[in-house]
Amino acid sequence: MSMQEISWYTSACRLGREGRLGEALSTLRAGLDEGSWYNPGTLAAEPDLAAARHELEPIILECEERRRRLAAETRPQCLVLSPSSALWDQQTLLLLHSRGDSARRFTERWRPLVDEGWTLVVPQSSQPWDSAGWCWDDSDLAHREIRTHLEECRTRRGLDPARIVVAGASQGAPLAAETANEAGLPWLCVIPSFAPAYDVTGLVAVPHHTRGVFLLGENDPANTRTRLVIAALASAGASIQTRTMAGTGHELPEDFAVYASEALKSVYG
Repeated sequence: MSMQEISWYTSACRLGREGRLGEALSTLRAGLDEGSWYNPGTLAAEPDLAAARHELEPIILECEERRRRLAAETRPQCLVLSPSSALWDQQTLLLLHSRGDSARRFTERWRPLVDEGWTLVVPQSSQPWDSAGWCWDDSDLAHREIRTHLEECRTRRGLDPARIVVAGASQGAPLAAETANEAGLPWLCVIPSFAPAYDVTGLVAVPHHTRGVFLLGENDPANTRTRLVIAALASAGASIQTRTMAGTGHELPEDFAVYASEALKSVYG
């Protein structure tokens, strides 16, 4: 969500918790009138608004319709940030954003790596999450788009494919490992969000291609599932490391670039 959407949504939730359901619904409608819309699934499952579930239905339907229209007209995009020519040696990070994020917002925590000589290639999914965020929920479509971006790194941008690391956070982290494994590239998985029934078969099938780092939040509730994946990869003989960001949950801390830089030094080369 954008900051404006968060404001509409959190205000509506606060009003819902206070039992002021009419005002909560009016707040959500005001956001719609201003051009914002919310993820339909998140809105339908919101416990603070459960008492107004029937009244929410028209808003949910409107959000779903707006998402459908935006999906029909959206094409994949890609943001690229390159270091100065004095630093440039073609070391590249293909970065996959988290669910509900955008390429531009996601890049901010990684931007300091440009000053260390990294070119950041940041695809933005064509799948809308809400009016300001994107997701990779259709995994087949996501993989097709990411493969295209990876190929364009070589053919259109002239980047050395042997000097690419694929990285992602949250929903983008499993995609990063899968994409890199398929292409024989190293990867960096940050605060990964693996589905409950995640099938690790594809990653462990070719462990000689599986070389990467898991960068976990110390207090991230998603770690339980991530550690199952880590154990499966280790049992298959994959070359992996696990690092932890102290005091961090399922988010990128202010000093994230320091953690990322250290992780990349261990995986790149």
